[in-house]
Amino acid sequence: MANANAVAQELVTALNARDYAAIAALADEDVAISGFGEGGDMGREALRERLARHFSSFDESYGDAVVMVADGGSPLAIRVTARGSVASGKSYSVEKVLLLELDGHRIARMALMVDEGERMRQMAG
Repeated sequence: MANANAVAQELVTALNARDYAAIAALADEDVAISGFGEGGDMGREALRERLARHFSSFDESYGDAVVMVADGGSPLAIRVTARGSVASGKSYSVEKVLLLELDGHRIARMALMVDEGERMRQMAG
């Protein structure tokens, strides 16, 4: 379980730093991705591209991370508070959940879940 917690903390730190090389190093070569944009994708290069697009639209950082790990170390969930803004300057603070499935010490599957309605409500206000 300690390894799963370490992967989770490294991922949050790398996301906040926009360190795509470190994020890719945590992932399997054929990592499955969903939730950063529409649909799903596979592979480290797709992960880099999706994250770059996401962060170009949403300048956000993740704090208040709580890691929840299943017996055996996988899957795991990371609940974070995403605080950010968009190009118009409007800001938001919403809860997001990263779901990870590990294969050994690498991320085999990553999904981002967010209440998009809440973020939109804040942006409209």
